This record gives sequence, C-alpha cells and structure tokens, in this order.
Amino acid sequence: MTTTQLSATAHAFSFVIPAASSSVPVRLAMLVMVLLSVVLTGCSGVGTANATPTRPPSPAPYPAIMPTPTPTPASRPRPAPVIKTRLTAREREAVFDNVWQAVNDNYFDPTFGGKDWKAIGDGYRQRLATVQDDATFWLDVVNPMLFELGVSHIAALPPELSSQMDPMTFSAGALGMDVRLLDGQAVITEVAPGFPADKAGLRPGFVITTMKTIDGWTLEELAAIGLQTPPNNERNRRATVAQRMRSLLYGELGSSIDVDYLNGSGQPQRATLPYVRRSASTCAQFDPSLPPACTDFEARRLASGIGYIRFSAFLPTALDSVLQAMDDMHDAPALIIDLRGNPGGVYPVRKAIASKLVGEPKLFMRYQHRDGLEVAYLDSVPKAYQGEVVILVDELSASSSEEFAGSLQALGRATVVGSQTPGRCLVANIVPLADGAILTYPYGQSQTPDGRVLEDNGVVPDVEVALDRALLLQGVDTQLEAAVRSVTGKAGK
Repeated sequence: MTTTQLSATAHAFSFVIPAASSSVPVRLAMLVMVLLSVVLTGCSGVGTANATPTRPPSPAPYPAIMPTPTPTPASRPRPAPVIKTRLTAREREAVFDNVWQAVNDNYFDPTFGGKDWKAIGDGYRQRLATVQDDATFWLDVVNPMLFELGVSHIAALPPELSSQMDPMTFSAGALGMDVRLLDGQAVITEVAPGFPADKAGLRPGFVITTMKTIDGWTLEELAAIGLQTPPNNERNRRATVAQRMRSLLYGELGSSIDVDYLNGSGQPQRATLPYVRRSASTCAQFDPSLPPACTDFEARRLASGIGYIRFSAFLPTALDSVLQAMDDMHDAPALIIDLRGNPGGVYPVRKAIASKLVGEPKLFMRYQHRDGLEVAYLDSVPKAYQGEVVILVDELSASSSEEFAGSLQALGRATVVGSQTPGRCLVANIVPLADGAILTYPYGQSQTPDGRVLEDNGVVPDVEVALDRALLLQGVDTQLEAAVRSVTGKAGK
C-alpha cells in the first residue's frame, strides 16, 4: 500500500485481531493489536482525505467482563504476526531518529502539550544499545516513546503489521449481533433477525461470558490485558475493550465461534455460531490495494413518520445509500442518524452527508496546524433535508463520527443524543519508514465551528442517556427512545 493510499483509507477502520501465524510474548502481541487500532481508527482530516482544502504531506486497569475468575493472559502466548529482524543496530538508530525528527518538526502543537519531547527522545534513545531485535525496537522503544505524548493517531508499524485487515470492515461474514461494555459486562445490545445469533436464541440484554477465537483466546482474556492507547480517558478505555469484543463478531464465511452467555434469567448457555454473509451491507473495493470493504446500512421509518438511518462507517460504500435514503425521506418530520459504533471514515463522505443536511456553504471544521489554521466548508446543496435532525452517538463513535456530530451540533443543525464520544480525533499524516514500515502522527487538531477541541474531549450529547441491560432485556433501546422523544417533545411545544 502506498503512502497516499494509506492516507485516504487508514482512519476508517477499527480494532484488529491479527491473524494467527506464530507465537510471541503476550505483552508484545497485545501491543500489536493496540497499535493497529491507532492506525485504523480516528479522524482523517481534509489533508488525509485528498479533498479540498489540502495540505502537502510532511517530510519524511480494565474491569473484568466475566463475573467469574478468568485465566491469567500472561500465562501463555498470543498468536500474532512475527516481526522479523530486518534492521541492523545502526539502521534502527536511523529509523528512531527519523521518527523522533518527523514528530519534532510536524506535530501540530509546538509545545507538545507542555512535555519535553527532546528529553523523552533522549531517554528512549538510551535504550537502543540493549535492543537485539526489531520486535523489541518497535514495541518497547519507538511506540512507547510516541505514546508519551498522550494523543491518538500516533504509532509506528513494522511491515508485518501495517498490512493487517480489520474484520469489521473487510470480513464478509457476521454473527448478526452487537455488544457493548455495560457495568463491566459484555452485553448484547442488538440481534439481527434471521442471523445465527437470533436463530440460536440470543437476545438483547444477554451477557456474553466467553467467545473462543480460532486460536483459543477468549473474550475475557482479551479484555483483561491492560494495554491502552491514548487518549487516556475512561471513555476511550471502555471503547478499546468494546472494540476488542466487537472484532470477534465478524469473520470468514463458513467458520464458526463458540459463544458462552448468560440468558435473561442468568442461566449459563452455549451456542456455536457460524459466520454468514452480511446481507444488510454493501461491500465494494474502493481502494485497489485493499480487499472489498463492507459497510452495514439500515434505513426505515419509525413512529410518526420519523426517518431512521444507520451506517457502520463513513466509507464510500455507504455514501450513495445514505444520500438516497435522505432523498426518500425528504418528507419525514425528523431524521435520526445513528452513529453508535461508527468508528469513522473519510472526509469526503462525512462532508457530503453533512452538506445534505445543511444545504449552505457553512463552516464545517477548523484544523489547527503548527503553522496556522485551516478551515473547511460544506457544499451548497439545492435540495437539502429541511426537517429536524437527531444524531445518536456513544463511546464507539469516533473519528468522522465525532467531527460530523460535533460540527452539526455547533451549527445548531442537530441535537446529539447518547453518551459522550471517546475523543479520538486528530488529523494524521502517514509517512513511509525503512523496509515498508510506516509512521502515523497527528499534524492537525480538529475543532468544531465554535472552536471546541474534539481530541480527548469528544462530543458531549445535548441529551445524555446510557443503555440499560434490564431494559434491553425488555426490548427497550433507551438511547433510541430518547432520540425519538427529543423530536416529539419539540413537536409538542
């Protein structure tokens, strides 16, 4: 994948479980997954989306999910791609210096948030003398140094990791359910009719206790390992655990997974669920260097004619469906756009959808760079949607979801309902390193039209409401109901 291709696509995707190929120490293997989540999620600003305006590229502890004791993850290795040792000691020193210098010269904040970047670099550079292999170099030296800045969109990946694919985006198979971390438990929040989870009798509100992966690792083991990528807030911590869980819900067609769960009465049950084709999704190859990417999409009418649109990512594969649904619902008194669980996408898609809701070339986002402020405006749309707009968000609504919701909230065009987003929202640049490795670092800070910084802060809903397991067992989605009430309440005034 070229640097340009990475820039246009990398930020659309979410947590990755690497394919099993060999055994490495569990600490390194878990950091592998964490690093992939950095590169494959978060905001992609105008500069990384090849859209106008553009900027030139820069030079070269978790709660237990189980109510029962869990195995100790560190007691056995986690299969993960082998990081081969390609670099000599002198080459590792050169790569280290290039990484440090690129961040030093291009990081959006010249003060580095009050941290002494030179001292940080000097401290980690001293460790190079003891490094004997590339895995230690990347995972114990380079990335911990980058993480000292405490921001998202910063990581360095060796070639073995930069090519890993996200199952939620690139897998054609699904179990037909969704999960969230509620009170430290993996709670099913949705079950799609006709899919394996539904046929096996799983229902919203049930608690998943174990999902055994193809390589033998269980859900609770994955969640119990306390590795965390910035930003270091509680919402992002919970989102990281939830993304690990959700990545197991998608897989290769024809394969299956064992699921242990507690039903509504708290009784333990087990089901073996096959991955079947994602019938409610659109899969297309929008980048020749990548396999077909899939986005789930749903559009329907709720009570009182309210329109409801949900899509799993701001990817080109979803754009036509979303815009057509908005046209079909032009007469709806209100639109509810459900971005819960949407990890982000690319700039042109979020801009096109927002333009359809606003219709005028209003200020969309501001991007603070080291050398000045960049602004982005919406497009004029002659037949924009005119009704009320409500946007549903949660702790998994990151990246483009945060820019989209935060901007429309600031413009007064939408009411935001749900739970506060994680605050993974910076503009990143991706540059090549030696032997196919890549570096991603933030060179711009995303700000809403009214100047709010989204990184770490996220989007605070106008109406904050959480999901409730007891009500999920009764078939009640408290967040969706609050969104409907926010519309009908205005109509009754």
